Amino acid sequence: MWTEMAAVFRNSKFSVNVNLALAYGTIAATMLVGLANISGVDGASAMYVFGDSYVDTGNFRDLSAFPPYGSIWPGYPAGRFNEGRNLADCIAELFDLPYPTPYLRLENNSEALRGVNFARSGAGVTYAYGLTALVSQVDEIEALVEKHVLTKAHLRKSVALVNIGVNDYHVRNRRGAFQEHDKEQELHTTITTIVDGIALSLVRLYGLGVRNIVVSNLALMACAPFVTEVTTFTSCSRNATLLTQTSLHNSLLQQRVKTLNRNLGGLHIILVDQTKAFEVLFHHGSEHGFENTMTPCCIGKAVPHGLVCGHNDTAGHPMYTLCEDPSKHVLFDTIHPSEAAWQTAVDLFAHVDGFTVGGPTLRAWMSKHGV
Repeated sequence: MWTEMAAVFRNSKFSVNVNLALAYGTIAATMLVGLANISGVDGASAMYVFGDSYVDTGNFRDLSAFPPYGSIWPGYPAGRFNEGRNLADCIAELFDLPYPTPYLRLENNSEALRGVNFARSGAGVTYAYGLTALVSQVDEIEALVEKHVLTKAHLRKSVALVNIGVNDYHVRNRRGAFQEHDKEQELHTTITTIVDGIALSLVRLYGLGVRNIVVSNLALMACAPFVTEVTTFTSCSRNATLLTQTSLHNSLLQQRVKTLNRNLGGLHIILVDQTKAFEVLFHHGSEHGFENTMTPCCIGKAVPHGLVCGHNDTAGHPMYTLCEDPSKHVLFDTIHPSEAAWQTAVDLFAHVDGFTVGGPTLRAWMSKHGV
C-alpha cells in the first residue's frame, strides 16, 4: 500500500493537490482505524528525529575528523555541522528530553527508548545527494518497532521532529535544473513530489504510533550563503525561482499538515516557520545580538563554495578561515546556522506569536497536548 501511495504522489499534478491530500488522509485513517486516539500525554517520553544536516547529530561519521566543528560544544567534532548544538539539540532541550542517540551509534535497546536521531546530512525527500532519504529513515524506525525495540505505546507518548527539503532543491539548483525561465508547471510538479513525500512519511509515523510531530518548513534559500557568496555575503538573491520554490513548498506543506491533522484522529502536527525565523535573523539579527548576519564564521577553501570548512592541507594547515566568536554570527559555515542562531530560532518558535504556521506558539502547543 505504501508503495502504491508513493507512486500516486510521484505522478500527481499540482492542480489536484487538495483532492489528493484528502484522499491519502482518508485512506490512512481507514487503514489505521484500530489505533487509539491520543489527546495528549503528561510530558514526552523521548524524541525521534528525521531529516538532514540541520538536525543530524552524528550519523555522518566522516565529520568526526573535522575541527572546528564542535569546538564550542562538546569541545570536539561530534557529528554536527556547526560549532555546537543544532536544531535537534535545541528542540530536545525545550522539551526537557535527552539528546537522541544517532541511529548509527546505537549500542543497546535502552538507548533507543531515550530517543533516536535518524537524520542524515545531505539527505532529502528524494535521493538528492544519494544519501539516506526520508523514506529510508522512516524504514529504520519501523524496523525498530517490528523488532519490538520500540512500541506504539511508547511512540504515542513521544515527539518526532522532521526537518527536510532544502537538499532536494539545492541539488536541482546546482545542476541548473530550474532557472528563471522554467515552466511553472514543471516547478509545481517537483514541489508537489517533495511535499507529498514528507506527507507520506508523516502518515507512516502516525501508523507506527507517533501522535505529536514538529515539522519545519524550508530555510530561507534566497539568503543562503552558497547563494549570497556572489555578493560577498551582502544581500539575498532575488531569483524568482528560489523565491517561488520556498513560497510554494511552504504553502503546500501547510495544506498537507492541515489535512492530516483533520483526518487522522489524535494526530497533532505543529509546523514551525523556519523561513520567517531566519528572515528575521538575516535582516534583523542585530536585535538578537548578532553582529554578522550573512557572513559565515567559517569559510572553507577545499571544496566548491567552501561548503565544508574543516579541511586541512597535507601539511596539516587549516584550509579555512575562522571567526573569533561564532555566537555573533547567524551562520557557522556556508550552509549551517550557528548554535546561537538555532537557540534564537527555537526561542521564536516557542515563545513568540507568528513563528508557527497557523497555530499557537510551540510552547503553547506543548502545553495543550501534554508534550
